[in-house]
Amino acid sequence: MKRKIRNILFSIIETLIRNISGRLGIILRQKYYCKRFAKCGKNLRIDEGVIIEGPENIFVGDNVWIDKYCILIAGKVDIPTEQVKVKQNKDYTYKEGELHIGSNVHIAPQCIIQAHGGIFIGDNCGFSAGVKIYSLTNLPVSPSGEIVHFTPLGNPFYLKSPIVINENVGVALNSIILPGVSIGKNSFILSNSVVVTSIKENSFAGGNPAKKIKDRFPKYMEQ
Repeated sequence: MKRKIRNILFSIIETLIRNISGRLGIILRQKYYCKRFAKCGKNLRIDEGVIIEGPENIFVGDNVWIDKYCILIAGKVDIPTEQVKVKQNKDYTYKEGELHIGSNVHIAPQCIIQAHGGIFIGDNCGFSAGVKIYSLTNLPVSPSGEIVHFTPLGNPFYLKSPIVINENVGVALNSIILPGVSIGKNSFILSNSVVVTSIKENSFAGGNPAKKIKDRFPKYMEQ
């Protein structure tokens, strides 16, 4: 009962502070979420309109800027085992449902980061507006091939797998990153790309599905 009351109070506070504009709103959200996050570094900035679910499963480094109208979702979800296909990602070393954001990270307006399966974001990463990162997503068919429905009241099937985005990765406008993907450090993903398989270190990649086009830094190995 106490936990239910506490969650209601948290929800009320978050609703009240979410859309306060200007410096006051930034200060209030910084103070509130630094206490609610599992870990919070220095100089956290959360702009107005940001929705955060499961903050107790979010770990944030220094100098993180979560821009306007982003949605961050963390925490495990209760889905029947028979409705979920789980794919391992050996690069992910944290717990299911956790969202880890490194230092010096900017998440631009209207991004969605859904970490039900677990997400790690390294230092010095940038995500342009409209980027979407899903560690849990619907499958179009069931393992047996029967008809499924995407609605929660139907019989949806899911793919769940952690995502790892290593340091100094840039992801451009409206790109989508799907479960089980690792993106190597110092890589860049072009606008409107759909990343369904892992991208190697120092890649300049894009497309649907996204593939490496060339090295991002031609003299990379010499540095």
